[in-house]
Amino acid sequence: MSFTVLHWIALVVIGLLFILFLVLIFQNANEKFPLGAILTNILFVSIVTLFTFYALDKYTKVATLEHVIIKKILINESFSISGQIRNIGNFTIGACTLEVKLSNDSIGEGGTGGVPLFQPKSALDSFLKWERDTNTIETSKTFVIAEDLYKGEMRNFSVYMRYPPSFAKPKVRYELFCH
Repeated sequence: MSFTVLHWIALVVIGLLFILFLVLIFQNANEKFPLGAILTNILFVSIVTLFTFYALDKYTKVATLEHVIIKKILINESFSISGQIRNIGNFTIGACTLEVKLSNDSIGEGGTGGVPLFQPKSALDSFLKWERDTNTIETSKTFVIAEDLYKGEMRNFSVYMRYPPSFAKPKVRYELFCH
């Protein structure tokens, strides 16, 4: 994880709050066993730190994918995703990962491909898993497509992924995560 200036400021503020709460706990003369209050302080500061760093990463490390092309390679039953990634935030991004999800599109061009569109189920069926899953195979894989991406920088990327031969019509979805 690469820290920005905002991360360091948040870390200093949270550290000062932790120390302030510790001083207040020890200043309390009525507290004979301060261990519970100290553990509560540690838990509170940990949760605040996690949420703060998550929010800072989410809103300071922003990238977009541009000119994405998905090509199916029939000779070895795979596909490639290529394009460009651009840092549109104001800070350096440590790493960007592309999560690619591949599923079998069961609805073909000429109808339903032998699979009924509506299958009535009860809540008990899905809870006890009596019925086998039909055509719900989904595979996913993550790829690191950029590291140390500076402000405004753009890089090319290309990833390859095989799909199961039983997929009649593979459907590709992808999502970008940067931190």
